[in-house]
Amino acid sequence: MILVDNRNNTDPYINLAIEEYLVRYADCIGKDYVLLYVNEACIVVGKNQSIYKEINFEYLRNGKLKFCRRISGGGTVYHDIGNVCFAFISRFSEQKINNYRFFNQPVVNALAEAGVTAEMDVRNNILFGTKKISGSAQFTDRKNIISHGTILFNADLNTLRSCLAENDFKIETRAVGSVKSSVMNLMEATDKFSLVEELKGFLVQHLAGEEVYSFSNEEWYAIQNLADEKFRTLEWIYGKSPATKIIKDEFEVEVVDGKVVSVQSAKWSLSNLIGVPYQFNEIQNALNSSPHASEILKAVF
Repeated sequence: MILVDNRNNTDPYINLAIEEYLVRYADCIGKDYVLLYVNEACIVVGKNQSIYKEINFEYLRNGKLKFCRRISGGGTVYHDIGNVCFAFISRFSEQKINNYRFFNQPVVNALAEAGVTAEMDVRNNILFGTKKISGSAQFTDRKNIISHGTILFNADLNTLRSCLAENDFKIETRAVGSVKSSVMNLMEATDKFSLVEELKGFLVQHLAGEEVYSFSNEEWYAIQNLADEKFRTLEWIYGKSPATKIIKDEFEVEVVDGKVVSVQSAKWSLSNLIGVPYQFNEIQNALNSSPHASEILKAVF
């Protein structure tokens, strides 16, 4: 398997762009690729999920974490420098669709070499005992297929639980929801690794061959453009959320394509919010000239 050089990037938007670039353009005829990387702190929602349903609003408001949307389905995950992300890219075949065992068994086997007895459950998670240490998702363009996931090593589980905690108000959407799982860090199961880079290096040794694929300058430029023009944009991160209704005390806000399409309030007239992206800074800017702006902002977002 060919190891992909991501130039040690920890920018989640770049790494998401690399994954899409590979699945769309990599020459997988007789070749398989593996990408291993670490992301800085971020939340990554599945392609078909509502960001408003999945992320606790305290994090949507404070901007302390980066928000990302990937091209594959599945549930929302938290990444930080205590996670190792893996992605397998290969030629498409019908037999590979949802065949997570085909892709993940080498990971399970590698962990066994480290003395960690892990196994896959019926939801395609990798477990140690009864707790989840890894989840996966897939995407295909019918030319190539990518199966990717994460391994919790020494991630900040308190932040993970907080940013994915259910909100204390009602949110209605037909979007795909995440399935909550009990999680643990791999570091609790083995003393073989003390640093996340040691685990990453171990996986490189066990999953990749000697060949390394390095992007040309032209390819790297295309990847950076994809990150800037797609993965960093509000249109992709928020706008791809399926229609969502947020019901909070005195307000009912309906959001379609990431923008407010209706606001119902018995107390205020808020027609100036129609068409505004339902994103904290955008709503804050739209309310700047309104009387009681801070009160409304706190109530509506």
